[in-house]
Amino acid sequence: MNKRLYVGGLSYSVDDDGLRELFTGSGEVSFVKVIRDFHSGRSKGFGFVEMATPDEAKAAIDELHGSIHERRTITVSEANPPDTLSGRAAGSVAGRLGRTGTAADARNRLSALGRAASEKGKSQ
Repeated sequence: MNKRLYVGGLSYSVDDDGLRELFTGSGEVSFVKVIRDFHSGRSKGFGFVEMATPDEAKAAIDELHGSIHERRTITVSEANPPDTLSGRAAGSVAGRLGRTGTAADARNRLSALGRAASEKGKSQ
């Protein structure tokens, strides 16, 4: 079973091949992706690596977390699973407000804010 890792603090010059090369010493790398800006194509300084086994993923974390690569200290940890559609990644109101929760939670908060503004307007 593959294990996905988050890699942060990368130099902006690191590409997919360079990231793969960095992790091959820890085991079999089955997937690599350096995240890039949509418009400029420039690296955002982080990426994801998928190791073939959980043991190889643990070895990569133990070996590479906190190490120096291209004059930068990198962070290596288990990647969090992608958020569900009701969370921040989906662009919900809660995500845009910088809070986690369901879309219903966000609607409730916005309704409360609207009521508060309405009440304030009536009292003035």
